[in-house]
Amino acid sequence: MKKQLLAAALALTALPASADIFGLSVGATAGAAQLEYDDKSEYGYEYGVNASYQLNDFFSVNAGVVQGSGEVETDLSASDNDIDYTAIPVTFRGDIPLLIGSLYAKAGANYYDVDIERDGMKGNDDGWGFTGGVGFMFTLLPLIDLTLGYEYRDMGDVENNAILFGVGIGL
Repeated sequence: MKKQLLAAALALTALPASADIFGLSVGATAGAAQLEYDDKSEYGYEYGVNASYQLNDFFSVNAGVVQGSGEVETDLSASDNDIDYTAIPVTFRGDIPLLIGSLYAKAGANYYDVDIERDGMKGNDDGWGFTGGVGFMFTLLPLIDLTLGYEYRDMGDVENNAILFGVGIGL
């Protein structure tokens, strides 16, 4: 029994070293999104998955896929604009390490695909836009991080401001 506990303890102490060797992490996010369209704004939701490659202690490259939805009022009819979107952000992130985590800022581009439906009529917009964000990452365990952050996305006629909570695992 003592040998098994010792082997488990040694395996757990080796985990942070393997995270430094690979520098990869994956995670998932979810939160509230404020969508702005045609000078009106309303709240919706957003969720996604992401991956990160740590270049050094301060910088990383990040990519992911997010999806969201919301209904924004319109002046033209009694029905709302039903907005669904998918975005693929690719960002460069800088971290300021703290004792229990880090503060971060990121900026980059995102490819977006936005569907807008009103009164049975559908419109679609896709293209490239700016994305950026700031937040705090709390290191819960050597390989598990919790994040709370703000993200902005320009998606053509739609702007997105989101507050997201995330969980990440280092590989």
